[in-house]
Amino acid sequence: MNHKPYLDWMHAALDAGEARLAPDQRAQLDAHLAGCAECQSLWDVLGEADRLFEAAPMAAPRPGFTGRFKARLAQQRSRPRTVWGALALGLGAVGAAAMVLPLGVGFLFSMVRVAQEPAMTDALYSSYNATTAFAGTMLDALFIAARALAEWAVVNPLVWAASLAAAAATVMWVYFMRKLVPIRNPVA
Repeated sequence: MNHKPYLDWMHAALDAGEARLAPDQRAQLDAHLAGCAECQSLWDVLGEADRLFEAAPMAAPRPGFTGRFKARLAQQRSRPRTVWGALALGLGAVGAAAMVLPLGVGFLFSMVRVAQEPAMTDALYSSYNATTAFAGTMLDALFIAARALAEWAVVNPLVWAASLAAAAATVMWVYFMRKLVPIRNPVA
């Protein structure tokens, strides 16, 4: 005898509280259980197990479970972005190295060739000296100009007023930007 449909009907009757079985299926199951001791024994065991499960108290989650679950879920959602970010960073580094390495090797070979010719070495040395002298002169000029501007600003109250107005405008701008742009909280 084929017991398979009756086993399925027994599980369906227990799982759905007999609501999933059609009336004719329930009648066939009852007739089969009346004539089959093996299935009747299984039906009794399944029914007792179902009653024990229903009588058992429902376990409550530990305190803080919801917060930990939400944090873990947010972490799992952000993980693909982290992977793609690391991949983009790695590919960017490889691309930058692929661009800089040939330039560095070319510069190294050209420096070897320059070092072998004494006239080129002297020209590079004098060019280096002229460049450093020019940079020093420009820094001195900027320092003198800044000092002259500071001396002029100390005695001129209009400069102080403009500086205070600029500082106040900056503080107000920062204040209003913080009010207008909401702070995003990734774990809510």
